[in-house]
Amino acid sequence: MKENNLNREVVVIADDFTGANDAGVSLAVRGKKVSVAFQTPFTGDTDALVINSDSRAMVASEAAEKLAHYAADVTAATWLVKKIDSTLRGNPGAEVEALLTLSGKRQAIIAPAFPAAGRTTQGGICRVSGVPVTETEFASDPKTPVRHAQVAKVLAEQTALQSRVITPDRLADALQGDAPLLIVDAQSDDDLDQIIVAACGCDERPLLVGSAGLCDALARRLARPRQLLAVIGSMSEIAQQQIQRAGEVANVSRVLIDIDDVFRNNMAGYLQQISTALAAGHHCLVHTCADVQARHQIEKLCQQRGLSRAALGETISAFLGTLTRTALEANTPAALYVSGGDVAMAVASALNAQGFAIRGQVAQCVPFGRFLGCRWQGPVMTKAGGFGTETTLLEVLHFIEEKMSD
Repeated sequence: MKENNLNREVVVIADDFTGANDAGVSLAVRGKKVSVAFQTPFTGDTDALVINSDSRAMVASEAAEKLAHYAADVTAATWLVKKIDSTLRGNPGAEVEALLTLSGKRQAIIAPAFPAAGRTTQGGICRVSGVPVTETEFASDPKTPVRHAQVAKVLAEQTALQSRVITPDRLADALQGDAPLLIVDAQSDDDLDQIIVAACGCDERPLLVGSAGLCDALARRLARPRQLLAVIGSMSEIAQQQIQRAGEVANVSRVLIDIDDVFRNNMAGYLQQISTALAAGHHCLVHTCADVQARHQIEKLCQQRGLSRAALGETISAFLGTLTRTALEANTPAALYVSGGDVAMAVASALNAQGFAIRGQVAQCVPFGRFLGCRWQGPVMTKAGGFGTETTLLEVLHFIEEKMSD
């Protein structure tokens, strides 16, 4: 999870505005919050930052110098992408070298292919609908004409870094070698997906260099999951009915917390159950109340533990807060749902939240938004324990599965 909004999952450097949008749209479609910046520093809340350097028509040295202004954004990225034109226009060699220097990365994967638009690379040659790019209209582009169809020659005009042409199936081995520029053929989306898989297998993430095709492949890999982690501390009858109805759905797993484990601070087994459920693609409902009768056992439980009702509630809420924080450190559900005011506040406290930004309403009595200034930056939904109908939690699950994937 991110400690602040500058440690972004993806940072893309594009050399023109439409290219920046092309690079970011697939991430947005797959649930990421994407912003395109014309100026930096950009401090907005975003999962993916796309910076338009507007450098395509600059001379190579000026383009490289302009990228130096983005050093802070480049070093904070989990994934760093240099968006280039699929027909090799612009300053790919100079800008790739500049970003390698800024980021400290050892290698760049260069895959300009965009098969969905008829742009492929075979034997290191850039083709448009099967024709070498130098035999198309892009060779006479009025601003940035393309003089070479071989990707290596285009790069060599602007950088002395060594390059090597390989196929996707050989990329994993090549990433263990010394060549700083790995030009990878791609004739299909499957090839681009294979490239991203190889990049994910590296201890040090390489610089990704490509057009919208490679950006789309990265977005497919990083697509936000649609699972909900629900933490329900309320013992109200309606809350139990909501759990019961939602638990009848096939892709929902329930994790019942034993109160004895709360006092033993034994949460390892529950964390494993939560991880297993989310990894299986299930929504996960964490709750402390087995049925509607459990609320009538509170007085007996307080006597056994020598605690007041308030102290008992605080102990359970604190356990759930810590459990939730730890679960979110190990998993990335699509959203977090907390029911019961004390539990919601305990979760916020465990995450070091400084506030809550309301964005809207999912279902009746279920506001949603984001915690401010804290570790969890995903959507958060809250509900007072006794509010809603027996189908409220089902409505929330529907929102996660349908609306959040639009």
